[in-house]
Amino acid sequence: MLRLRRYRIFLIFSIIFILALFHFLRSRDWSPPPERAPPVNVAAPPDSKEDPFLSHGFAPESPVGKPKAEEEPSGAKDRVDHVEKPDLGLDSAPMMTPSKTTPTPADSKPEKPSQKPSLGQSSGTFDEEFGIEGQGRLEVFLPDAGRPAPHWTKLPEHFPVPTGDLIRLPTGQPKALPKLQANFKDESSTEKIQRTQKLSTIKESFVHAWNGYKQSAMGHDEVRPVTGGYRDPFAGWGATLVDALDTLWIMDLKDEFSAAVDEVKKIDFTTSFRKDIPLFETVIRYLGGLLGAYDISGHKYRELLDKAVELAEILIGAFDTPNRMPVTYYNWAPDYVSQPHRAGTRVVLAELGSLSVEFTRLAQLTKEDKYYDAIARITNELEKMQNNTRLPGMWPLQLDASGCKKKGRPVNRLPPLKKEREKEAVPGVPTPHVPHHPPTDINSYKSYLKRDELSGLAIDAQPANYGEATQPTPAPTPPLEAICEEQGLASPPYSTMDRFGLGGQSDSTYEYLPKEYMLLGGLNDQYRTLYETAMDTVRKYLLFRPMIKEDRDVRFAATVAVSDPDPEEGGERSLDYQYEGTHLTCFAGGMFAVGAKLFGLDGDMDIAAKLTEGCVWAYESTKTGIMPEHFEVLPCEDVNSCEWNETRYRDALDPYAGSRIQQTEALYQRQGQLAQGNKELKASNKSVPSTLPSLSKRDIPPAGQLHEHNDQTPTKTTPKPEDRGSIKSIPSPSSIPLHPKPLALSHDEYVDSRIKEERLPPGFTKISSRKYILRPEAIESVFIMFRLTGDNYWREKGWEMFEAISKATRTELANSAILDVTSATPLFSNEMESFWLAETLKYFYLLFSDPSVVSLDEYVLNTEAHPLKRPSS
Repeated sequence: MLRLRRYRIFLIFSIIFILALFHFLRSRDWSPPPERAPPVNVAAPPDSKEDPFLSHGFAPESPVGKPKAEEEPSGAKDRVDHVEKPDLGLDSAPMMTPSKTTPTPADSKPEKPSQKPSLGQSSGTFDEEFGIEGQGRLEVFLPDAGRPAPHWTKLPEHFPVPTGDLIRLPTGQPKALPKLQANFKDESSTEKIQRTQKLSTIKESFVHAWNGYKQSAMGHDEVRPVTGGYRDPFAGWGATLVDALDTLWIMDLKDEFSAAVDEVKKIDFTTSFRKDIPLFETVIRYLGGLLGAYDISGHKYRELLDKAVELAEILIGAFDTPNRMPVTYYNWAPDYVSQPHRAGTRVVLAELGSLSVEFTRLAQLTKEDKYYDAIARITNELEKMQNNTRLPGMWPLQLDASGCKKKGRPVNRLPPLKKEREKEAVPGVPTPHVPHHPPTDINSYKSYLKRDELSGLAIDAQPANYGEATQPTPAPTPPLEAICEEQGLASPPYSTMDRFGLGGQSDSTYEYLPKEYMLLGGLNDQYRTLYETAMDTVRKYLLFRPMIKEDRDVRFAATVAVSDPDPEEGGERSLDYQYEGTHLTCFAGGMFAVGAKLFGLDGDMDIAAKLTEGCVWAYESTKTGIMPEHFEVLPCEDVNSCEWNETRYRDALDPYAGSRIQQTEALYQRQGQLAQGNKELKASNKSVPSTLPSLSKRDIPPAGQLHEHNDQTPTKTTPKPEDRGSIKSIPSPSSIPLHPKPLALSHDEYVDSRIKEERLPPGFTKISSRKYILRPEAIESVFIMFRLTGDNYWREKGWEMFEAISKATRTELANSAILDVTSATPLFSNEMESFWLAETLKYFYLLFSDPSVVSLDEYVLNTEAHPLKRPSS
């Protein structure tokens, strides 16, 4: 009986163990259904941490809402590069892979040595501490669910546009538009030899990077230029492959071009490991790349247009919303497409307004008006909004594109701008910027600066929202009339402030206005009117002259925040300026130059030269000879006369000197009182009360900060290594001696320390982001200025820029972004954006090519430098 009972207990425990094991194994399968799967990184090693930031520098819209079932588990990071791979205890294959054959991470190329240290070779320190700015970049690991990959299929639209209501391409004979390119004089034989030598050097740099991509990452989005291997932040369709196509043709690498086209044929745009498509990035890189290669090769490769149509048929579904404004992160899988949706309430301006050139060219080539209709409706909404914003003439950096004003939401009545601002508005002289209050001691200031720099964002920039593995799937759209009233484009709901600028989050919207006008052969004056109205506001409110040491008259474009007044007090809207220089804004010089010639805007060519010269100055100011991503400068008080004022500059670096010194003296007075009280207690043979006020770490100035008028030296307490940074390292009040006149770091000492520690070039008041990610915007404007003026000055400056960039970024495999342009030996970040081959090296090459190569009177270059054929008059 006892033995039977023992067997029964054993049997029960066995059953419980099996059930528990089965439940545990099921709980370890973290894979969602394929249609809801976050993107899988088939590129990087399992322990790598990807960086979601790069590209064109502006952040996508923040998610407005997310179905509860799709919320991230607790503890999810704010950035996708920190999303941790589940610890499965096994080497899992990717859940889904592209249809083409790709090597596994284990098959990636071994690490290659580089000429200088790279944080990309570390164990993740770079990704944890440094951010690289951009958008649309998502890479995570997930286990293989063992399910087939979903494929996009064509489904009926929920909000179709009747054929008779389509906005059609303008018809008629294209206008004879003004000539853009200068009349170039004949060059001497010596000049031609020197030019062709430089051209050959630039071409070699391209071939070097292209071969590195072919060797380690062919068919994937990006190569890792330091260690080898690849990244797939843009759906894994081969962003660099498609982006570089027309550059191969332009550089007369025809065999390479033909082989690359064969690789493009293998791309299957109907599926991806990523569940959402970043519309803007996909349009400018993939769609623009295919159309540019088709046009520049003389329409000899029909398969390029076929692939463009294949992709466009998927992307057009993003416009299937009640107001036909696109979903900028489009969930392409059938289960999503089968449900109605709306555009977001916080959409980045550039992601909405930078689709026109590519879809227009596709409509011209295919004779399909639906592609033009899609972007024409966006243009119409921008036109309606343009003069009804907080800064009339410009659009805010983020928009509500949902078309839905919730019922009961108060009407946003815009008060007028300050009248005194209207009176003071002189081109190039914005009102003073109201500064943010920085810390008052030098060490805290360094931490403050480090925090800003490591974030990779401008202080007031909207951070990219990559916390989720993918952008959240919007909820199905209920009947429009049930919850909201129809509206056009508007500021985000409940906002009382909008930001305006020409840089990240807005740039290509303005750039595309004159380009779309040219692509339509001047048959739609709408784009001319939009551009001229916007530039009137830019000249009046944004352009400013920075105070610099050199005798150079340069310009930058500020960012301005326009806020509503207190509703109880009334009044006018206020403007808060950030006087900055950003690499992304360097495109503006070229844009002003094109607009000046195209629309006959007197004076704008001078503005174009000064804007471009500002970026050239910024390049020449650093140790590497490369402009930082983002920095701040001091505006001139008089735009017509702006001599260097050392006192004003140093005051700007230490704007709170008086309060900083007073706070330190007050601190020492408090410390002295505590120390004196301690002595009196000891003298009276009483024990020191345990409740004696203690000092926090912020109360103690950093070592070396305090100076006296006499020869006495303050006693310093050196903490033990294990105690550094803890409260235990703070000296007790009795250990701090009394001094007659304790003083903080003097104004001059403080400023000298900032300049040295932050490596500030003269004229820079702060460097918020020191990196260079192989950006093209500065050389883009230099190239356009040369083509439009014929002045060899721009070729000379362009060559200096090329030599500096090549020296600082070249690796054994390709070229890498760097982390600090103010360092003599900057670290690599092990990333090479596709625009290095598509834009930056192409602009350098075209700068030294014969001006007939990709003539700006024959082609429009999209924002990724893809040449689209203009109609002939």
